[in-house]
Amino acid sequence: MNFHNKSQSIQLTCEYQPDYIDDTTTHIITNDSGSFTTILTKQIIQACVRHIFIGSIKWIISSLEQSFIVDQFPYEISRDKQSFKNSRGIKQCRFDQLPVFPSSCIISVECHKGIKQLKITRDELIEIVELSGATLLNDYIGYETLIILCNSKKEMINRRKQYNVNLVINEKNIYYSKPEFLFDSIVRHEIQAIEKYLW
Repeated sequence: MNFHNKSQSIQLTCEYQPDYIDDTTTHIITNDSGSFTTILTKQIIQACVRHIFIGSIKWIISSLEQSFIVDQFPYEISRDKQSFKNSRGIKQCRFDQLPVFPSSCIISVECHKGIKQLKITRDELIEIVELSGATLLNDYIGYETLIILCNSKKEMINRRKQYNVNLVINEKNIYYSKPEFLFDSIVRHEIQAIEKYLW
């Protein structure tokens, strides 16, 4: 579809739920759940962690009705549907180019089958951790605190047993967390209190 105005001609390629958001993506258009909110999807998380504009489908509809591209900013999504009403986390992600997590935040990704409900693969989850500013755990990194993302209690118990066998860690410095801790911190553009996400 093509739009023309005095200074520009823009071509839009519309895909339903693009499978992957990368550095070439400039805008994400999503359904508006009212009050410029949206439900959390893989694409929304990927866009937030990459500081990409997320707009309501109402922007496209208004542009089509007026036959030119209207200003996008009044149609920007502010928050995910589960956030507090005064939250502007999704919008803030675009303004604040700083990562959500400091590099001193060490995260290990278990989630060997990815996150099924959001269709996020383990590799995509690892990329999201790295783009969020956190450091991915490897054998050579020392840490004071470690956050281990696990999909289930079973995954957490298996990981805990493995650490106990190897005697490599101090258990009090480890948090076994649901992946939602990472996602909510990203889309709210603020590190969340981890206690409510623990297994």
